[in-house]
Formats: sequence, C-alpha cells, structure tokens
Amino acid sequence: MKKEKLLNRILASLMHLFSLLLTFVLPILVYLGTKGRNKYFADHAKEGMNLHFTFFPVFLILNLISLRWSVLSTFSYGLITIEAILILIAVVYTLMGKKFSYPVIRYFKV
Repeated sequence: MKKEKLLNRILASLMHLFSLLLTFVLPILVYLGTKGRNKYFADHAKEGMNLHFTFFPVFLILNLISLRWSVLSTFSYGLITIEAILILIAVVYTLMGKKFSYPVIRYFKV
C-alpha cells in the first residue's frame, strides 16, 4: 500500500473531523464527488458513511425513547461521545497515513 500525499491525508482527516458536525451528509457528498476519480477519498467517505449510518439510527431511537424515559438520554450522550472518540482516532490514523476502519456495520465495502 503506497503512502498517500500529505495534502490528501489532511483533506481526508478534515472530512472525518467535519463529519462530527455534518454527520452523514459530508461523507455522501465527498463520495459522490470522488468515487470515479480518487479511490483514497472515496474509501474514507465510505468509512464515514458506515460510521454514521450505524450510529444515527441508534441515536434517533434513543432520543425518541428518552422522551418517555429520561434515563436513556444519558445513553444518547454516551453514544455521541463514543462516536466523537472514534472520529478523532480516524483523524489521527489518517494523518499518519495508516488504514483505519470504524468498528461498525459494513454498509459499504472499503
């Protein structure tokens, strides 16, 4: 596996980082814009989509249930914290040029 250019690693890391705010929208846009042109960005976008498509439905369900049982709102915050930690790990691995796969359901093969 060849080492990717520093600029590409920085841009892929920023995509992971900004997906904290833009959830699955940013990885989808990056994937659609790069799928035929740059496999490196497309693979990182697919990883981001795998993460957010796994966490988002669980987060939504927890929030809906926590309207009835407020104890579950703690789990929602815990889920957000775990997601943020995973994203920060992906940012570091990507900057170092190492492969990182989120431990989530594989909706998209990378």
